[in-house]
Amino acid sequence: MITTAIALLTIIQGPQRDSSNPDKTTAAQIMSKVFSRYADAQTAVGTVKMTQTALDVTLNIDTELQFDRPGKIYLHQTRNGTHARQWLLTSNGKVFSYDRPDEKLGRDRYQEWVNQNGVEQKIGDLYMASEHSLGELNAILDVAISQPGRLKLLMRQWATLTYKGRVTLNGDLVQKITGEYRENPNGPANGQFEIYVSEAGDFLRYVVYQRFVFPNQTKEPIDVKTVWDSSIKLGVKTDENLYRVVQ
Repeated sequence: MITTAIALLTIIQGPQRDSSNPDKTTAAQIMSKVFSRYADAQTAVGTVKMTQTALDVTLNIDTELQFDRPGKIYLHQTRNGTHARQWLLTSNGKVFSYDRPDEKLGRDRYQEWVNQNGVEQKIGDLYMASEHSLGELNAILDVAISQPGRLKLLMRQWATLTYKGRVTLNGDLVQKITGEYRENPNGPANGQFEIYVSEAGDFLRYVVYQRFVFPNQTKEPIDVKTVWDSSIKLGVKTDENLYRVVQ
């Protein structure tokens, strides 16, 4: 569960205290606070905007999210451009529905009971049930929804964590964390990441820098920058109408 995820942060970061400065802030301490803050939130409402750039091409996926734990969620994603598309996951706490995965045949949307075989699924379970039916899963959504498996994967992708102090983001003073990123959690680091967190523990921005080489297409490496910006607010009133199950 979340406690296990926080323990993994300690392993990645190393000792939580510097003997020469016992009050020194660490990246693991900050992210532990972030994880706990979102896991403890009963409700959330907001957006996550993804902007990916490579070779002067920009792709956007906008996510609208709201949830009311344990079983109500609305997650709507929109992709722009020539391949524009939308995805939708909704749950009213009893029934949830999501788009047909691309590799599947049949009806356009699937419906399932939240309670299956006597087990009441939570929003993290619904999120994972629809993972192949969404435009993307990302770190901010993973942390907001607090799905344990996704948090463990995320932290294995963070090869290192380094606290960089306070910086200004959109006019506000926030805490910045950087590190080495590995797409394959069992492989070597192949990129870098940045995390921006408010003083209250809100996950405001996540940036990943990667370089790809495609020998059959180009001799030059392709640099890809992906930025996720969040406006998610915790503990606020949700719109019950959005939990309506869409068939």
